[in-house]
Amino acid sequence: MMSLRQNYILGFIIACILLTTSVYLQLFDGFIPCPLCTLQRFSFFLIGFFFLILIFIYKRTILSMFIHLLAISSAVMGLVFAGRQIYLQHFSSGGNECGVSIQYMLQVLPLSDVAQKIFAGSAECSVDGWTFLRLNMAEWTFLWFIFFLFFTIYLSFKHRQYK
Repeated sequence: MMSLRQNYILGFIIACILLTTSVYLQLFDGFIPCPLCTLQRFSFFLIGFFFLILIFIYKRTILSMFIHLLAISSAVMGLVFAGRQIYLQHFSSGGNECGVSIQYMLQVLPLSDVAQKIFAGSAECSVDGWTFLRLNMAEWTFLWFIFFLFFTIYLSFKHRQYK
């Protein structure tokens, strides 16, 4: 049975591996992330960051429960982004235009327009791209966000018993 701190370390390491894999695929395999992919990466970053914080403050009950809620929210946010991308890949009308990077959109457009354009999708979002075991990148990230959601909920209940 792993301790609470070891579980937080495990969650942090998994998030780091997932982020490292996505950066590797971008730099060395030519996988260009769409805006939804970038937001999924940000969600993994937040989850990893919250697990890193929990490694050090797991004895502080109220603060760590708040961090658990933030990690759960990040996993749900990632599920929304990955789910939207999966929807675009399987049910896209093909009328999506090639979009610009999320960084450029944030510089020139109001935040409400950026959110609308991201969820409308672009041509990059509807491409399956990289696959492993017949699942594409968005489907894998969806599964990993489900894992993090249930893992964090489990750890929050385990933390309540830890006192």
